[in-house]
Amino acid sequence: MVVVNLVYGLTLPLLSLVLDAQGISKTVIGMSIVAQASAGVLLLPVMPRLIIRAGAARVMQQATLLAAGTLIALGLFQDVYAWFPMRFLLGAAAAMLWSASEAVINELADDNWRGRIIGVYGSAGAAGFAIGPLVLIMTGTEGLTPFVVTAALVVAAGLPLFWLRNETDAAGDKGHTSLSRIFKLVPHIMLLNLAYAAAVEAFIAFFPLFGIHIGLGEARSLSLLAMFGLGGVMLQLPLGWLADHMQRHKLLLLCLVLTMGGFLVLPEVVSRSVGGPIFAFALGGVEGMIYALGVILLGQKFRGADLAAASVLYTGMWCTGMMLGPAIIGAGMDVFGNTAMPYLIAAIYAVYLPVFFLARK
Repeated sequence: MVVVNLVYGLTLPLLSLVLDAQGISKTVIGMSIVAQASAGVLLLPVMPRLIIRAGAARVMQQATLLAAGTLIALGLFQDVYAWFPMRFLLGAAAAMLWSASEAVINELADDNWRGRIIGVYGSAGAAGFAIGPLVLIMTGTEGLTPFVVTAALVVAAGLPLFWLRNETDAAGDKGHTSLSRIFKLVPHIMLLNLAYAAAVEAFIAFFPLFGIHIGLGEARSLSLLAMFGLGGVMLQLPLGWLADHMQRHKLLLLCLVLTMGGFLVLPEVVSRSVGGPIFAFALGGVEGMIYALGVILLGQKFRGADLAAASVLYTGMWCTGMMLGPAIIGAGMDVFGNTAMPYLIAAIYAVYLPVFFLARK
């Protein structure tokens, strides 16, 4: 999970900054992100069968190697049009890693401890997001160096996967699990991840540009983005404990409202010397719990092949949100200005809130 989120946490701001320096419009930058996200959507029909037949361990091993190789290629060929197919491959690797790991963790978790276990899992993901901007602060955003360093980190973090015993289940593949049936059972959870991904991926991609345009500078913007990720690392476990001791849908609603409010006040708070990092830390932790609660609620409802299918669909919703969010926010920033970013992100959550109340049974 660290690998998956390192790929997103580093490549989204890095590639956005590189393309912005080349004079590429925010709309085209957003469409470049769409290419990365579209892989998870297009692979959606085949991924549950792939995980069951090939085995989760083998899927994760091959995906790690694909991610590392693609990162090197991105660094060697820094052209916006060459990056479209490369980002598709990078998105495919991340989607495979994400779906396989999530299905395994949720299957093994006991429901009484699910909040804390998924909290640890979410912390690992947030650690990847936090490491990404920190790597950029150390390597800079120019040249091949950040791509090579990231590829090396991906390979290092993926090495333990090659010691895993690979388990396949050809018999389990004979049954057919309908993704549309899974969606109809939990539409509010699936659409939750779409909204969350649209918001968080747009934030990661465009916050450095937002920070630069309000006078924070590149280094401070990246450090605040790292604090946002660190909040997800540190706060997931205590919030996961809370999810095991209170009604989980109520906690989800609280996190949604606090996150929406946080983005509305972000421009006034984030530039403060002390308050800015503390605020970014808290916002990252609360918003990150939205994703974790979705995973928790899926594990609470599904098992076996249904859980594998639900995990793949959940990842597909993420990729759909990743396609929509940066494209919409990027276009919105071109129209309304760079300072509109946090308000546009808050609007995404505002649009989702009626779904939470209407679709939940």
